[in-house]
Amino acid sequence: MKALGLSIALAAAAAVVWPATGGATNECNGLKVCIPVTGPWVVVSGRADARWLLSCPDGRGIVGGLDAAATSRAVRVEFAGRLSAPVAPGTTTTRNALFRATLAGGGVQAFQPHIGCIPTGGGGGRSTVSARVVVPPGPAPERVSQTVAARPGRLAFAAAACPAGETRTGSWVALAFKTARPPSLRLAGLVHLRTVVRGARAGVTVVASDALPSGAHAVVQVGVECAP
Repeated sequence: MKALGLSIALAAAAAVVWPATGGATNECNGLKVCIPVTGPWVVVSGRADARWLLSCPDGRGIVGGLDAAATSRAVRVEFAGRLSAPVAPGTTTTRNALFRATLAGGGVQAFQPHIGCIPTGGGGGRSTVSARVVVPPGPAPERVSQTVAARPGRLAFAAAACPAGETRTGSWVALAFKTARPPSLRLAGLVHLRTVVRGARAGVTVVASDALPSGAHAVVQVGVECAP
């Protein structure tokens, strides 16, 4: 068993004044019919990247547009797309999108992922592509995640596992806050995580301090990337 300890321990000294995040996001631009989906504010630090899987409602629809808000221009956000030609919803994107954020420099910031979903029943499955090499690459990884609330003074656990017969190729764990506006940075230091990864499964134990306000709506996501 491989145990990985992750403790988001941040200085809880003074309150932080967050920079403005700008205007409205553009995840539905150019789409005639679009269901906007807003994710939580995901904590990202200079020590590692931060990932968050955001899905269309109830598994309906295909991701047709993406955007993000951030607390600083130092936050850089991208998403994992599938190999396809032409690049298009249903081939490049599926029913969910994995956002990956990094921070140019030190400190701690946050980003909020957004997707625009096209309400359609087709597309979104695994895909392979032709390539002018000896063999084409295998199917892109599928992603499975579970999100759990971090409640003041409580212990919580969440786990995600690849389907039977598939291999885990990666995993992630992220802390976020489901609020309309960015949370105070000091709140991140009140939630401590410990991740355990074994085989095709990843789990996280969440310990939230009594000092964490219930109105912070802290959540933790654990996820795995899986290949057949």
